[in-house]
Amino acid sequence: MIDSLTFFGGGNMASAIVGGMQRAQRLPKVLRLVDPEASVRQSWSDRYGAVCFARPEESPCESQYWLLAVKPQQMKDLCLSLKAAQKPAPEGHEALPGTQSRGVISVAAGIRIDSLKQWLGDAHRYIRCMPNTPALIGRGVTALYTNPQSPADDKVIAEGVMDCVGKTLWLSQESTIDAVTAVSGSGPAYVFRMIEAMQDAAENLGLSPEQSRLLVIETLRGASELAAQSSLAPAQLRAQVTSKGGTTAAALDVFEQEDFGGLIHRALARAAARSAELARGD
Repeated sequence: MIDSLTFFGGGNMASAIVGGMQRAQRLPKVLRLVDPEASVRQSWSDRYGAVCFARPEESPCESQYWLLAVKPQQMKDLCLSLKAAQKPAPEGHEALPGTQSRGVISVAAGIRIDSLKQWLGDAHRYIRCMPNTPALIGRGVTALYTNPQSPADDKVIAEGVMDCVGKTLWLSQESTIDAVTAVSGSGPAYVFRMIEAMQDAAENLGLSPEQSRLLVIETLRGASELAAQSSLAPAQLRAQVTSKGGTTAAALDVFEQEDFGGLIHRALARAAARSAELARGD
């Protein structure tokens, strides 16, 4: 699939991706990692056969594709370091290996392609990805965007990397990544908060912590799978469970009184706005 790929950053998301590539038998012929943590480098070397480096330098820059997996606040410094590591060839000589155009895959939230170009240069081909943490167990969903003029091969490569950890979808406008960030990027945290609240409520009703955890998690798991497999809309599935004057209706009445739908709308709108703010550097 890829002859050579360098990961810059070997944290949780990068580890999820490379682990998924290994399970799918899609590891590149040459896998490189740049990460300042010695324990991370050792782990990648042992598990994936990666050639590891503590900092950006010429050798890791030689890969066909780069995957930028550092935190958003670290991205500018990384790009500037990469740009500095790509030393121009002396006059009259061919370009050094690290100076060639690369396919650059970024999984950093809020960092737009224009910013990457400003920090790293116009020569590269950029693909933005917005994965989420269920990628850690191969159940993620990733939205991708690249400029319309990008080579088709880059899209195939990026999708082939990210679908190792779950489902993928392509966006036609980069601005919609802010909405993706609000819905699926941050979405697992909303679900975890729901689990937390339901477990607390179950315990207050007299169930043990173990019983509460099992009932809540399996209910959410089963309901999600039912929604995924059913041809009915969520509202129709909800109606099927809700008998007039019954227990479900009583609980849903409380949700409506507290404007549950409006709360979700406001929360996701704020998350999307924050993603846009991060893109502007605010």
